Amino acid sequence: MSEALRAVRHDLGKYVSFHLRWLPEGATDDELLDALRNDVVATRRGPAGTESAPAIWTRLRPTVEDLDVSAIDQDIAILSAHIDGLESGEIDHDALLACAAAARRISAELTRLYKES
Repeated sequence: MSEALRAVRHDLGKYVSFHLRWLPEGATDDELLDALRNDVVATRRGPAGTESAPAIWTRLRPTVEDLDVSAIDQDIAILSAHIDGLESGEIDHDALLACAAAARRISAELTRLYKES
């Protein structure tokens, strides 16, 4: 297992669906939006500010280029396409569900890669 993959799994995989994990089945749109804002828009928070899931991926992806990360690329594209709607709250139910599914898949794929390395 590479140190780079460990960092990506931690910085992105752990937090991109962290709040989503705690939502009940059939969560409301407001609950989904709140969780996705925390998980996708403000994935990393610290004294220097916040960093979104797509920004983290852009920064860390070059460190894992030797792996097949095409599935993660596709899901990051979904999140990127809806990030403005997540930030503004102007996003429909189907887009919320698509973002939640993408975030969960990213987390699962990074865990799979980590376990296989």
